[in-house]
Amino acid sequence: MKQFKLIILFIIATQVIFNCSHSIPARESIMDNVTHIEDSLYLEFPDAPRLCDALEIEKTYVDIGDCKLYTEIEGSGTPLVLINGGPGASHHSFHPWLSEAKGHFQVIYYDQRGCGLSDYEPGQGYSFEQAVDDLEKLRKALKIEKWILLGHSYGGGIAQYYTIKYPEHVIGQVLVGSVPMMNLEEFQGGREQEYYSEAESKKIAELLAMARSREITIPQYVFNKDLNGGWQRGNYYKPTPERMAQNSLYDFVSDPTYSSDWAIYNFENAFIECPIPTLIMEGKYDLIWKADRPSIMGKYHPNAKLVVFETSGHNIFADEPQRFANEIKKWTNSVKPPTSRSIEKWKDSVDGIIGDGLKLIASSKDFMRLIQESGVQAASDYYIKFKKAQPEKPLFFEAAMNVMGYEYLLNYDLPEAIAVFKLNVAEFPDSWNTYDSLGEALLENGETEAALKNYQKSVELNPDNDNGIQVIQKLMQKR
Repeated sequence: MKQFKLIILFIIATQVIFNCSHSIPARESIMDNVTHIEDSLYLEFPDAPRLCDALEIEKTYVDIGDCKLYTEIEGSGTPLVLINGGPGASHHSFHPWLSEAKGHFQVIYYDQRGCGLSDYEPGQGYSFEQAVDDLEKLRKALKIEKWILLGHSYGGGIAQYYTIKYPEHVIGQVLVGSVPMMNLEEFQGGREQEYYSEAESKKIAELLAMARSREITIPQYVFNKDLNGGWQRGNYYKPTPERMAQNSLYDFVSDPTYSSDWAIYNFENAFIECPIPTLIMEGKYDLIWKADRPSIMGKYHPNAKLVVFETSGHNIFADEPQRFANEIKKWTNSVKPPTSRSIEKWKDSVDGIIGDGLKLIASSKDFMRLIQESGVQAASDYYIKFKKAQPEKPLFFEAAMNVMGYEYLLNYDLPEAIAVFKLNVAEFPDSWNTYDSLGEALLENGETEAALKNYQKSVELNPDNDNGIQVIQKLMQKR
């Protein structure tokens, strides 16, 4: 599904406002509904220096054993570690906004392994588990006993898993527009199409096709997408061209082999009885998610404080920086540390909730590794044999295979993408999203009739699949 694909590869790829005073002048916002389509394709970027260079901040590389993580530290007080989104993004997305917090916290920025300015050392292979354990190694290297985790978007997923694995070192967690880490229908899909004009949607689709066919680079795609209305997906206020360029050049930088299997993990119900203080921060106009997302997040984090920002998109800290910093300070001052007994009790309950899921995660990882190392055909043959022997036993997660399919699709490896999506349809024949994704790959490959059938099946299973409905209408008109 198109929305899901964009969530995985560019979930934090837009930022707002290049204004070091942190004030928000009168400017175009998402509510103005202005359509602007550029006459030209921009392959060069405007002069846009790295924001770190203008900040008086401690910069270092922290050795965590098998690689070094680029780290910046400013301010003093309670340690607050910032975990950026992605997967594949960098700490740069937090600049200069989180400097607002340095008067109350020791603010720690870092780039995850394989991203930004950190070492590109895959180790046994980049993974979600590795990212979480690297964060724990960073804590030890910095000699911090306990800290507050602030996770934005994908980084919110890392924060949640770190809290599950190492709760004794967590003062509290702040989840900012966080990935939910729950494979629930309510969290699938976004709403950018409700705000893009028809001209913007068409232009962005053209640019994406150029990126897939390698006519333009990913940074060039992101920059031109934002210039042509794509900025609305992550922002409430329209960024300047300079800030769009910084986003394209510095915010999303990673090893070409970088990947994350975060979508395999499902923490549904894991935080229902969580004693770790949690602050959930949501932007009312965060178009990556559906409009009712804040209440759903609150439902699965019932002990958390929920704050909704009325004039913010996905990047709340950039849209409302002063209020953002104030809310964290206010929440921190009210935090009461949980007892060791309550933490142990919660850890036991979490083991019962996600234990079987972790076993399936191991199986899913093995299957995806088989695809990567031996090819889709070998994996398909194995799948057929496995299902004959154990027809009721699941082999992999739907979301993880969907992500892998889109990785092939974005690299324009269409036969592989189609084969992966077909495996997902075979394993999850009642999921509307598997048919939607397969339909997209088939359409990209020029197999119009086969694509139409899959989109029709997707809409049959989910009549609210607006993307599928729109594609069907367009295909029917061309008949």
